Amino acid sequence: MKRYLPLLALALALPLAQAAKDDRTKPLIIESDQGGTINQQTGRTEWTGPVLLVQGSLQVRASRLEAERRADDSHFAVAAGKPSEPVRFSQALNTPGETLEGSAERIEYDTRAETVRFAGGALVRRMKGNQVLDELTGATIVYNSRSEILSVEPGQTSPQPQGKVRVVMMPRPAPAASASAPAAPASSVPLQTTPALPPPKK
Repeated sequence: MKRYLPLLALALALPLAQAAKDDRTKPLIIESDQGGTINQQTGRTEWTGPVLLVQGSLQVRASRLEAERRADDSHFAVAAGKPSEPVRFSQALNTPGETLEGSAERIEYDTRAETVRFAGGALVRRMKGNQVLDELTGATIVYNSRSEILSVEPGQTSPQPQGKVRVVMMPRPAPAASASAPAAPASSVPLQTTPALPPPKK
């Protein structure tokens, strides 16, 4: 059974915690130490690793990569890792200094749907520098940067006991009070004008 976790409701990502919007307009680049094959007729490519896929700030590091270029110029890529070397993912978010990082046995990246699917021992973290802001683990995690929703599924490949899903949300620091804000009145009783004193008796 799928368990959907809206980013806004669970604060896994704030409204600004969305993938960098200009990444989708950047060229998709693949680098490999071992080389690969490109089929010009089908648009399919296969690469053995280590392989690095880059599109703007988005990076996927894997042991093996298969990618397809569709007729509408969108791409679908499947990255696979080894048991000791999961596939690694990272992407800058719109909030300055924040990134989304993740790992899994297999990662699927669809530029048309703007989704990243982590399958098998899935782990996703929202980071600010070296600080973990939120962490999500499960058997499968899907990140949709268009709708700003993460969906997570339990299963045997989850890192958690009994295949459970787990969400860790770190506390947010309280916003500092503005020094220029006017001080609140000490009492809610409205101030009244003191009545004039009567004239002295003669």
